[in-house]
Amino acid sequence: MKNRPNMKFTMLIVTIVCIAILITPVCNAGLQRPNILNNRCNEITSKINGFQKEAGTEYWALIFAVGIYKNNPDEDRPSMLEAADDLYDVLVDSPEWQPDHIHKVTGSQATGQNLIKELIWLIQSEDNDDMTVVYLTTHGSPLKDANGLPVDLPPKDEADGADEILVMYEGFDTWYAFIWDDLLNLFLSLLESKGVCLIVDSCFSGGFNDHPFEGLITGYTAESFTTGLAEELATQGRIVLMSCEEDEVSYGSQFSGFLIDGFWGLADLFGNGDGINSAEESFAYAEFWLNLMGQQHPTMLDLDPEEEFPVTTS
Repeated sequence: MKNRPNMKFTMLIVTIVCIAILITPVCNAGLQRPNILNNRCNEITSKINGFQKEAGTEYWALIFAVGIYKNNPDEDRPSMLEAADDLYDVLVDSPEWQPDHIHKVTGSQATGQNLIKELIWLIQSEDNDDMTVVYLTTHGSPLKDANGLPVDLPPKDEADGADEILVMYEGFDTWYAFIWDDLLNLFLSLLESKGVCLIVDSCFSGGFNDHPFEGLITGYTAESFTTGLAEELATQGRIVLMSCEEDEVSYGSQFSGFLIDGFWGLADLFGNGDGINSAEESFAYAEFWLNLMGQQHPTMLDLDPEEEFPVTTS
């Protein structure tokens, strides 16, 4: 099992985290803001490094669904909120899951700051013998500038020149209210869990299986770093389920609906019949129906060394 990053690298990560959490206050602050930023960085570092964790396998989940958008009701998607409720219900109905191990954040609470705080909660809570599920659903889009040109934020790692973004609650009202793929992957790489399942139901979600940090650290070539990171993520048992390909749109919450039906038992019924509704079986079930419908093509990154990532039991 990989150890946590060394202190120098940890501080680099924490600095990025702090900037993301405090981006709105920083934009509006006076000269005293750098001191506040330093204090918050120190506070987060202390919490991440000093949090006590439990022994034994535990199941943790973050369910994050935006669904409504500040001052832009035409962009609201109630099906996202329904999917979040349904996913919560199917998890707590399975004996592996405890309600206090699942955080559900929806609607106006689904801001970029809260997403980062919840990811930090997961990092604080889970350890290397746990299983972690992260579910994100909102509008997704390639990142473009005011002229419609693609933007690839550092590290420059996008073949098409554009990062993929997830729009937060204020995302259609405030231009910077989004989370991009590299920042999301950065947090996922800090999880120690032996199994990490990321589910993204959004347009263009196929771009969220990027490997983080590529080109960010000196001394690594793009090729060697990607290979090494893929091996690390495979050791962590990472699997990513995405509702469509990188250049496709998603329709409603159909992907989530089929996945959740799989977790209720249909996945194993049409799978290997071992009593476990795995992420792989549920994805295969959803993929079959969505490909049959022909509107979108789910995609999966499976670096889990185990045969199955167990989500629920029948």
